Amino acid sequence: MLFVYLCGMKHLLWSIVATMAVLVAAVTGCGRAPRYDARLVAIDSLMHDAPDSALALVQAIGTLPAPADRAYRDLLLTQARYRCYVTATSDSDINRALAYYRAHSGEREKLTRAFIYKGAVMDELGHPDSAMLYYKHAEATAAPDDYFNLGYAKMRIATLYQLQVSQDSSAIQRFKESLKYFRLLNDSTHIISVLGSLGAIEGVIDSDSAIQYLNQAIRLAQKVDPSLQYQHMSTLAGVYFYRNDFKSANRLAMYVLNNGAQDCGETQFYHYAAISYIKLGHLDSAKYVFNLIPEPTDAVDSMNYFNTLAEIAEAENNHSLYRLVKERSHDITEEILSNSKKGALAAAESQYDNIVSKKYYEKNNHTIVKISVAILLICVFIIAGMSCFARRILLKRKKENDEMRIELEKALADLKEQAVMNKSVSSLVAHRISAINELYDAIRIKTNEASDKRKSVMPLSGLLKELNEKKQLLEINLSESFWDKMKMSVDGEYNGIVTFVQSQYPELTDNDIKLFCLLCANISPQIIRLCMNYTSDKTSSTYRNRIIQKKMGLDMTFDQFISRYMKGDFNDKN
Repeated sequence: MLFVYLCGMKHLLWSIVATMAVLVAAVTGCGRAPRYDARLVAIDSLMHDAPDSALALVQAIGTLPAPADRAYRDLLLTQARYRCYVTATSDSDINRALAYYRAHSGEREKLTRAFIYKGAVMDELGHPDSAMLYYKHAEATAAPDDYFNLGYAKMRIATLYQLQVSQDSSAIQRFKESLKYFRLLNDSTHIISVLGSLGAIEGVIDSDSAIQYLNQAIRLAQKVDPSLQYQHMSTLAGVYFYRNDFKSANRLAMYVLNNGAQDCGETQFYHYAAISYIKLGHLDSAKYVFNLIPEPTDAVDSMNYFNTLAEIAEAENNHSLYRLVKERSHDITEEILSNSKKGALAAAESQYDNIVSKKYYEKNNHTIVKISVAILLICVFIIAGMSCFARRILLKRKKENDEMRIELEKALADLKEQAVMNKSVSSLVAHRISAINELYDAIRIKTNEASDKRKSVMPLSGLLKELNEKKQLLEINLSESFWDKMKMSVDGEYNGIVTFVQSQYPELTDNDIKLFCLLCANISPQIIRLCMNYTSDKTSSTYRNRIIQKKMGLDMTFDQFISRYMKGDFNDKN
């Protein structure tokens, strides 16, 4: 104890880290330096059981010279903050870690972890759609035997689904998948958490299943950490309450109140206890419990508080107080529902407006074209008295210009419609449309340049036909932002398929991955030819199955690979 007082707790923590570092060095081999700074490896080992200590230690580490160590530190710092409930205000730390691990394919486990905590940060910053995308990246990146990260990523996805209306079945499926992985690891803490979540969801669908899950969570918590049982007891009390089994609900709620109110983390059990006392005919006991309810901290707590007070007023035949309190409870309930509906309606309305506005734009484009053609015909009749030669030249140039513009704009409209009708989340549709706009501009500019060189206007189809016959290229140069947007939208649409293919088939070149994205996005062979600078439309069709059969070594077609991947047939690939 004298050493602790002289050196301070900080020195004690660092002495623990130093001891662990020696053990790590001994395990990794005599005389061989660890790949990472030994302090970081030791801190990582503390993350699960002592995240507060891990956070203090990683914050105390100064400048690290090696890029690998700096990335590891940024990952551990983000992870420790999240585990210690420090709400994220920026994603700069995890972005640096993610950029490093994306560039170093050998760090698969850390890349998976970086995806997970990037998703966690995005969720805390108020972007659940982006969080879902990064969690799915983690799913696709994780090794088949990386049970913890697979289970944790699926649990986070399930939690996002749990917060969305009408997504209970998706949440249950993901929670069950995560439970399988945590049981393989015998990770009791996460098993308890997942069982409790399953019980909470099933409580409004299948109360028998909910009781089974929650009893499993409670029994396991009593063996591992008794403080974890009370929240699940409160949830179980609610299940019994809504089954009108007020005796069982009261017994559980009062047990939580008397033994674990501080550990429960919620106040629902007070209301279950008080109202069940009323239903059982014990009004004095109900009033006693009501007086113990903490001050409401949010709208939901306030609604429960007034609902309980209304039940007491009704039991006392105090009709004036009952009406007053019930009105107040009704107002709060309407406010909660209104805010919830506004959020859902705003997203739906925004998506609907985007679709309608694009169709309106396309419709008006055709109207403008028709008007332009009509004006052109009027002009032709007006100048009919001009020389026949001049009239033919003028008509030909205008017609060719219109054909090129109509053809390009129709290609753009078709691609946009495919993107909008896609079942991806709205942010991925936006990425796809942005990429398509960039592609459209590049094609338009190059087509105009080619027409200028020929000193005559030629529609895109005619130009491609001529180039095809001469085996020449149009040489469209697309920016990296175009390919990043395409990869992101395809990854989101096909559950991380690009990330999966890149990690599992390193023999694929950058051009192979680009072609893979375009094929997944259903881009036409003519447009693919321009993007990839092929000399023929047939080239993309030839490479379509060659990627799968020759380079990836799979005995199937491209379409069969996509279908089997979406069914989960490749989840066990090493």
